[in-house]
Amino acid sequence: MKSAILVLLPFAAVALAPPVAGDAAKTLDLAGVTAIIITGEASSVKLTTSGAEPYQATIGSRREGWFASWYSSWFANDCRTASDMKREASTLRINVAPSSWLDPSDCRVEINANIAPESSASIEQAALLASMTGNFSSIAITGKAADVSLEGHASRIDLKGEALRANLAYGSVRKDETVAIAGKALDATLTFGRQVQISYSVTASASFVDSSLANTAGAKPSIVIKGDFVRATIR
Repeated sequence: MKSAILVLLPFAAVALAPPVAGDAAKTLDLAGVTAIIITGEASSVKLTTSGAEPYQATIGSRREGWFASWYSSWFANDCRTASDMKREASTLRINVAPSSWLDPSDCRVEINANIAPESSASIEQAALLASMTGNFSSIAITGKAADVSLEGHASRIDLKGEALRANLAYGSVRKDETVAIAGKALDATLTFGRQVQISYSVTASASFVDSSLANTAGAKPSIVIKGDFVRATIR
């Protein structure tokens, strides 16, 4: 009986260990980088273009789910370690690896990058939560399920997803903007400011469009929205 108790003690100690909230993040210098490309599985992405902060990218992970608190204490592997982040000339490439089907908890990959203003961002993932702040040259996002927000400016935006929510708030208008949003189920809110001339078209099986800005043919920003079920708010 005594030996059985001794065998169980190490496991009891592990089970009572405090949960690990997240893993130490990988960091990469982005000086000279003007494009970011993200592919792979699901992730949470935060992109900024602040000249007051260092240009760098970090990728980390966080265990979620009811098994997460003790899984991280038992096993050293994580999806952050398996994910790949590298520079190729002026391009940053990140590929997010999937969690193993044997994992008893979900591994959430968190990507944070501050890149030079007027850089481009391209993301193609199964599921995505993306928050972007600053000025970008172009933004292209494709995913089955995506929640995308922008606060700043982008001359070209192309969003595609089966289930897509977009909140695009332009801080300035240069009259060179094109916005294309396509998918099955879309909920889009676009804000450009008062008395801005825009042109827009919405093609859908069922739609609800609420715009406080007049539709002026040939004007830019130009917005094209296509989907099966669409709700669009333009201000």
